[in-house]
Amino acid sequence: MKILIGTPINQVKDYSMERWLENVSRLEYPADFLMVDNSTGLDYVEKVKGYCQKYGIKNYQIKHVEFDPAMIPDEKIERSEELIRQEVLARGYDAWFSWECDQIVPTNTLNKLIEMMNSGNFTVVNCNSWARKNPTENNTDLGCVLIKRECLEKTSFLNNGQRFFGNDAWFKIRALKNGSNYLEAYGVINPIYHLDG
Repeated sequence: MKILIGTPINQVKDYSMERWLENVSRLEYPADFLMVDNSTGLDYVEKVKGYCQKYGIKNYQIKHVEFDPAMIPDEKIERSEELIRQEVLARGYDAWFSWECDQIVPTNTLNKLIEMMNSGNFTVVNCNSWARKNPTENNTDLGCVLIKRECLEKTSFLNNGQRFFGNDAWFKIRALKNGSNYLEAYGVINPIYHLDG
C-alpha cells in the first residue's frame, strides 16, 4: 500500500516532537510523511526541520497554515486534518496513517495496521492508546489510525459549519454513515506511550 503518514503539528506539542520524530525515523514500513504546522509564524517549522535533519528524515513535507489566533484548537486540528485528507486524494495514496505527534508506537505499527485492515477488508482501523490524563479511559481521537482512501473520498473533516469540539468522533460517525466499516481495537498495538507536556 502507498501510505501517507500525516499529522497536524503545533509548537504547543514541542515537549514530544523530538522524541516522536526519532520514532518516525525508525518506522519499518516505508511511507511518505506530511506535517501540517498550524503554529503562529514560521519559527516552529524551522525547529522541526532541525529535528528531521538530526534523525535523518528526508522524505517529508511541512505545510504551514496560518489560522486566526482566536480559532479554537479543535478547529485548527480538524482543518489541518482536512488538508491531509486532500493530499491523500490528490497524490494517489491508498491510505493515510493518522499518527499524533505525542504518541510513541512500536516500529512495526504500520505493518500491523495494514495486516488488520486487510484481514477484514476494513476501511478504518483504529488502534489508539489510553487518554493522556486518565489511563483507564480509551483515547477516542485519531491518534494511531489507518484510513483507506475510499473512506476519505466520501468523508470530510469539515463538519458543515458545526462546532469543531470532538470532531474526530463526528468523523467516525459520518464515515460509518457513508458506508465505511470500522475496526476499533485498543491494546493491539502495545505499548503506545501517550506523552504529556
